[in-house]
Amino acid sequence: MQSETKQCQNCKQDFTIESDDFGFYKKIKVPTPTFCSECRAQRRFMWRNERTLYKRLCDKCGQSFIALYPQEIKIINFKFLMG
Repeated sequence: MQSETKQCQNCKQDFTIESDDFGFYKKIKVPTPTFCSECRAQRRFMWRNERTLYKRLCDKCGQSFIALYPQEIKIINFKFLMG
């Protein structure tokens, strides 16, 4: 099966489901995701009350993202934080 591009139900951004993922979803008997990976992570974190998440900008490139640190703390390596 080929990769498939879907639109996230939450943020309306396009995301890709890789061909290898389809076998995994079939194996564990779940439907393919309808939310992008970032929105799925936010939904999982919603039920965890252990951390505060901050919407902020990367201090180097200015890209918006969700972080564990407030804007007052300098974060300059966005790619390192996002994996």
